Amino acid sequence: MKKFWLVLSLAMFCLAVASLWEYSLNDWSVDKKLFLFQERLKFEEKRIDDQLRKLDHEAERQNPEWKGKQSVLVGFKGSKLVYWSNERIGSPRLYEILSAGNDLVKINNLYFDVRKHAVGDTVYYALLFIKEDYPYSSNYVKSHFNPSLGENLDDASKVIIRETWEDGGELVYNRDGRPLFKIESRVEHGDVVPTYFLLIPYIMFLFLLFYAYEISLDRARSFRMQLFHVFGFFCFIVLMRALMVEYKVPQTLYALPIFTTSQVGGRFIVSVGDLFVTMFCLAHYFFITFNKLKIKYDEPRLVRYKYIFLVGFVIGVFFYTNLLHFSINTLIESTQVSLNIARFINVDFSSIVAFITLIIAGMGFIVLINSSVRYFQNLFSISQAFFGVTGVLVFCAALCYFFNFSLSPLECLFPLSLYLLFILGVYLMKQDAQKSIFMIALVVVCIYIIFLAKSSEIHREQGVRASFANEIIKERDPIFEHKLLEVNEEIKQSQKVDSLVTVGDTDLLAAYISSELLDMTGFYYTCKAMICDPRDTILLTPTYEKYGCDKYYDKLIDSLGTRVGYTSFFNIKDFDGVVEYLGRFSFSTPRGGSCVYIRFESKNRHEGIGYAQILSREIGVEKEARYPYSYAKYKNGVLVDSKGDFSYPRSLERFGKIEHARIMNMDGFSHMVIPVENDGVCIVSLGDDVFALYYLNLLYAIFVSGILTSYGMFFRFDGGWGSFRQTSLTLRIKKNIITLIGALFLIMTIMSIIVNAESFERRHSSKVIELSRYITDELEHNDCVDAAKCPQILKKLKDMSEVLWVDINIYNWDGALVATSRPVIFEKGFDGTLLNPKAFEQIVKRGQINFVQDERIVELAYMAVYMPLVLESGERYVLSIPYFTRGEELNKDILLIVIIAVNIAMIVMVLAFILSSIVAERITKPLQVVNEKLRQMRVGGKNEKIVYHERDEIGMLVKEYNEMVDKLEANVKKLAKSERESAWREMARQIAHEIKNPLTPMKLNLQFMQRTLQKGDMEEVRQRFKDISAVLIEQIDHMASIASAFSDFAKLQEANNEWFDLSELVNGCAKLFHENVDVMECDIEPNVSVYGDRDQVNRVIVNLLKNAEQSIPEGREGHVLVRLKTVLGKIILLVKDNGCGIPESIRDRISEPNFTTKSGGTGLGLAMSYKIIEAMGGSITFESVENEGTTFYVVLKQDN
Repeated sequence: MKKFWLVLSLAMFCLAVASLWEYSLNDWSVDKKLFLFQERLKFEEKRIDDQLRKLDHEAERQNPEWKGKQSVLVGFKGSKLVYWSNERIGSPRLYEILSAGNDLVKINNLYFDVRKHAVGDTVYYALLFIKEDYPYSSNYVKSHFNPSLGENLDDASKVIIRETWEDGGELVYNRDGRPLFKIESRVEHGDVVPTYFLLIPYIMFLFLLFYAYEISLDRARSFRMQLFHVFGFFCFIVLMRALMVEYKVPQTLYALPIFTTSQVGGRFIVSVGDLFVTMFCLAHYFFITFNKLKIKYDEPRLVRYKYIFLVGFVIGVFFYTNLLHFSINTLIESTQVSLNIARFINVDFSSIVAFITLIIAGMGFIVLINSSVRYFQNLFSISQAFFGVTGVLVFCAALCYFFNFSLSPLECLFPLSLYLLFILGVYLMKQDAQKSIFMIALVVVCIYIIFLAKSSEIHREQGVRASFANEIIKERDPIFEHKLLEVNEEIKQSQKVDSLVTVGDTDLLAAYISSELLDMTGFYYTCKAMICDPRDTILLTPTYEKYGCDKYYDKLIDSLGTRVGYTSFFNIKDFDGVVEYLGRFSFSTPRGGSCVYIRFESKNRHEGIGYAQILSREIGVEKEARYPYSYAKYKNGVLVDSKGDFSYPRSLERFGKIEHARIMNMDGFSHMVIPVENDGVCIVSLGDDVFALYYLNLLYAIFVSGILTSYGMFFRFDGGWGSFRQTSLTLRIKKNIITLIGALFLIMTIMSIIVNAESFERRHSSKVIELSRYITDELEHNDCVDAAKCPQILKKLKDMSEVLWVDINIYNWDGALVATSRPVIFEKGFDGTLLNPKAFEQIVKRGQINFVQDERIVELAYMAVYMPLVLESGERYVLSIPYFTRGEELNKDILLIVIIAVNIAMIVMVLAFILSSIVAERITKPLQVVNEKLRQMRVGGKNEKIVYHERDEIGMLVKEYNEMVDKLEANVKKLAKSERESAWREMARQIAHEIKNPLTPMKLNLQFMQRTLQKGDMEEVRQRFKDISAVLIEQIDHMASIASAFSDFAKLQEANNEWFDLSELVNGCAKLFHENVDVMECDIEPNVSVYGDRDQVNRVIVNLLKNAEQSIPEGREGHVLVRLKTVLGKIILLVKDNGCGIPESIRDRISEPNFTTKSGGTGLGLAMSYKIIEAMGGSITFESVENEGTTFYVVLKQDN
């Protein structure tokens, strides 16, 4: 057990290293965090100061190359900007901010630590990035912290930067000792990006733990000890998983995204990651346990309770099937993972892990059933196994009917079908054929998993679609409603609003509320204000009917409005495709009391065109959309709003009569039609292509399971771990073919993606350059493009942007922004007002006619094209077109290539599995023939030659084999002749020896008789003759018995076989020796019949009993046990004594003829016994301990 303790110690060492490492990383004391933060800050400041000092050299100043992504270099001559390394710090007040002398500045939502260095008349400012701090977060707007300062966060909104004079936080100093800012961290462990290298010792611990378990099963001294290890380790695994789930340890593991997804459900599978760990541990536990467990099938208790063993195993399989079924259903229903791997859309790392997890669970299921059937083979006949398994699963189906199990009664056919498959394979087929049975079972399990996953995902999709439809029907905007909650009281208490109401200027009132009180950045609503006096009326269209102003809006609120919280705003649900909010406020005016109605209506916006995505405050809507839904709203049978890929008809008649919610298929789409109150209908549609490729996932499942089985991770037929390194030639050929094809397709896919991506880049570059030229041609005829000089240019740029669906930026020749179609981006600090420094270098300094640059604004990547713009007046500007659609279109193109390539690759890989088997079989079949012939080769038997006509390497091997057969046959003849001669010589020597021994005393007695006759004493002659006659008769009888023994040995082949009662024969032989031993114990099963020669079997039994009697030394109480039993179709006769035992040195020779340890024996007794039993198709074995006794086992087949 030294190896066990060594491996276990190594596992504990890995666990200790990982725990200490994790503890050191998770020491969240404020003082330590602040100390480490300041040390990193000082290090970065020193690095920047060193770079600044390099500018003292003339060569560096001529062409400064600022290194570091987390810092920016800015140079001023006087107040004129002469150098900048990043456009993000561009601001109209940049010089004013930096020259103020503050060590910490905030420019365009970015905090910087300022380091200053003057070189002659040029002042350089190095700005060390600290943190982004945006006014809000959305899909594409997220705050980040400088990772080099130690705060490696996905979202830095929980790290708050404060001025030194503000309350709260810990003071941070720069390397000069001056207070820089205060920092307050509200970061929790889950917010930190985990250190993935820390997982390595944890993974090593897990694998070493299972390896130690394997060793413990190998080294267990008894079956009972093995069972102790099996149940003990299982309890340990359960306890370990319970502690992991309960306390979320190790924390590094539970910081991974797959462990922090939506809850799955259950005690040990609360997330995708937990499901993976649980299923991996179970499958690995099953594999090791059933691979190493050594069961003694002749154990009396096991034989007695074998049906309980069967019931327990099958019920265990039933509960595991429930676990598998439950895992698939809850995994899909409770999380956002998609198992539609073949489609790739919405497939992330969690989906891939979940998919592999279910395949591993399925393989564990196969191992469980296959192992149980192999155990049943040694305990039951095929009919007993079949009816036993069927009966238990029928009972389990009844349980599913009456109790709340995950499985339905009909789904119990799934484990039953696999059981029947393996019963047929294990009981009736050869070992090689059982591999095919295993592969069939693997395919069946994969089909079951994919079928169940698809049905569950379709059910989930319908629930998601219903929720989506419900949100559409509501026509509400929760994010905007939150803003209304904030502004409600401000409107009521605002003096400016009161004065504007008094004046009656509704336009200024709407503008003030939308721009001053309510920050509308990222919200796409129009704001209108209506002031209604009691005497005011409005004219309704198209009837031109006059209606009281306040009565009209009050009726609208009463009939269609739903109050937003406790505010004065109401959501107007008119089901017209417009999200509308109407606020009602009362103010006092000189004309009396007036009601002010503030109306917000959603407006269409350009989606997916860059800046609009940055400004949008939507969180998770675009990135987490599971399915590409289209929807339409009908009111009074007429289409009022629609969106998506499906082209909805203007009239609802095409969908038929709608009385209740239903799902219908039409034009390649699945339509969920939902009637809405007030004669409205909502239709949410999903393309059939979403699930069209779902069954293609079967290929992925077979591929993954094939990889795991091919490389011996969870299942091998030989049952040995070492075989992973010593695989067969056939398996190596298969692996090499599959690996080669997989590598080729991987290379081809990558090359295809690279080539297509480059081609796509070139196409879009050409497209956007042409677009830029068109815009340049349109703008160069203008007299002015500087918004400060001609504000009307902003409207023109906005109109062009809406028509062309691109944003337009214009910079002057010094690199400063002068006009843009989207001013709010720069006003809100999402981007800087400076020209990209690389574009400035290429366009302004080097005079290139265009320049294309990949850029990023916040979280959104795009391609920017720069081009010089020269007006007719000769003024020069730089035109910039940020092209955002390129990234999305490129992703779609690449995704399409990947989907096609990978799915084709999966088809080819599965075909490769099949073809590799055929190719490997064709290559190795001649070798298998040679191997079979070599295995069947017998010395003295008829060895057939191999007919093989090909002249290849195998042909040479066959030729050598055939020549060896010829040589062997010649040598066998020589050996047989030599052995016959040797046998006759040995036989003659033994016969001579046995006959010579009695001849000597006979001769001596006759000589003595002659001397007595010579004396003449007749009385003495008579007496001597009488004595000598007795001796001579005795010796002659001995010689006759020797001759009979040799004669019997020669006649052993002449058996007279018949069915006879072996129980009666054993019982009769045992009675003969009752008087010869002190204790004769008999345990004989009655009515045991056998087919053979009764006399020969009688000779075997008598010989064994006689040897047992004669082995007991004098002075010891003799104890002989005779037992006859039938076990698993075999007859076992046991003869046990407590004699002196057989010395180890001669145990190998006791079956040889003429070998004996007794002075008076011939040495033929046991030799004849061995020959008799072997002729009957049985065997004789023995166990012996010197000075304690010997046990002989005679094993015969019942149907021999």
